[in-house]
Amino acid sequence: MRLLLDEMLSAAIARELRTRGHDVQAIQEHPEWCSFDDRRVVDLARDERRVIVTDNLIDMRPLHYEAITPGGPGDHGMIFIPGGRPRTRADTGRIVAALEQKLAAHPGDDDLANGEDWL
Repeated sequence: MRLLLDEMLSAAIARELRTRGHDVQAIQEHPEWCSFDDRRVVDLARDERRVIVTDNLIDMRPLHYEAITPGGPGDHGMIFIPGGRPRTRADTGRIVAALEQKLAAHPGDDDLANGEDWL
C-alpha cells in the first residue's frame, strides 16, 4: 500500500516511513500540493494509487463515501486518525509505528481499495 499524508501530518512521518522502505508522500513535501482543496487531494491520491492518511474526518469521509458509491470513481482507501487534540513531536513516533503496522497488514497496492481503516 502506498500512502499520501494529508496536510496536517508532518513530513517527518513520511521521511521516517521511507527510511523503512515504504512508499509514502506528504502534502507538506510538495509546495504545489499545499493549496489543493480536499477534493483535489482525493483526486491526486486516486491518480497516484495512494491511501490517504488524515484526521480531517468532517471533509474527507464524505468525499470517501462519495467516491465509493456505486458508479463513483472509487479510491484506494483512507486511514483516519482520531483528532480532537493538537499533536506534539512525541506523537510522530507513535504515528509512524501505527502506520507501519497498517502497511504490514495491507502489503498490496489495492488491499484497502474503497475501504477505510483507523489508527
